[in-house]
Amino acid sequence: MIEQSILLFLLIVALAATLGLFFLKSKKQAQYRNDERWQWIQLKSSDTANLSHTILLLLILFAPLFLDSQTTFTLQRVKIFALLYIGLRNMIELAATLYFDRQL
Repeated sequence: MIEQSILLFLLIVALAATLGLFFLKSKKQAQYRNDERWQWIQLKSSDTANLSHTILLLLILFAPLFLDSQTTFTLQRVKIFALLYIGLRNMIELAATLYFDRQL
């Protein structure tokens, strides 16, 4: 029961990060009128967020070393982890966008 509550909370945080990134990008795109500065900010934040792909690949590569060989995952659990990963990636991109926007 507690595990389901934690997953629900994490999914809500992932949804908030995704929506926040969407609204921030649309607001800043209109504010900066898609100039070179905004394109640079988007490129740097996207590069930062794409580091999460490398982390995911390493996790998939080394996870069998730490998991029991009898561990099984349901399709629903895999979908939940995929949604959490997408939300985490969007959260990283949101933080990077805010950081690089304040730098310039």
